[in-house]
Amino acid sequence: MEICRGLRSHLISLLLFLFHSETVGRPCGKRPCKMQAFRIWDINQKTFYLRNNQLVAGYLQGQNVYLEEKIDVVPIEPHALFLGIHGGKMCLSCVKTGDETRLQLEAVDITDLSKNKKQDERFTFIRSDSGPTTSFESAACRGWFLCTAMEADQPVSLTNKPNEDVMVTKFYFQEDE
Repeated sequence: MEICRGLRSHLISLLLFLFHSETVGRPCGKRPCKMQAFRIWDINQKTFYLRNNQLVAGYLQGQNVYLEEKIDVVPIEPHALFLGIHGGKMCLSCVKTGDETRLQLEAVDITDLSKNKKQDERFTFIRSDSGPTTSFESAACRGWFLCTAMEADQPVSLTNKPNEDVMVTKFYFQEDE
């Protein structure tokens, strides 16, 4: 009898451990998610910074290094996430108007967004890792990817031609320490 009780308690402990392990690694759903800060730079070493309320990519050196924008991330599914800047107070979004698809910054708190709201889909990006680099596809406008121009100090935007050499769609994406 004592052996059965011991096995049962071990089994219950094991099940509780497994259940806890499963739920810890799951996407957030409706509960608030932890925002994380990341550094991002394209494969040509251009970092993101804000100029005249527009996100641009360029080479920051010397006293300008402090202008680098960290990307605030809230994961919502294994490969889907919200991207923001300024402590998550401004979010990147993909907006389609007529034939034009563009990236814009919206004054929205990243932690207020929810993966269950259809209107928040424009803020969702699908992260794809390929070796050391990452690309970001818009969930609202499939086939459109976050990109930088080949020239420095140009706006960060979206392209639907990720394999052409006109725009850069591959980024190094590293958690900020």
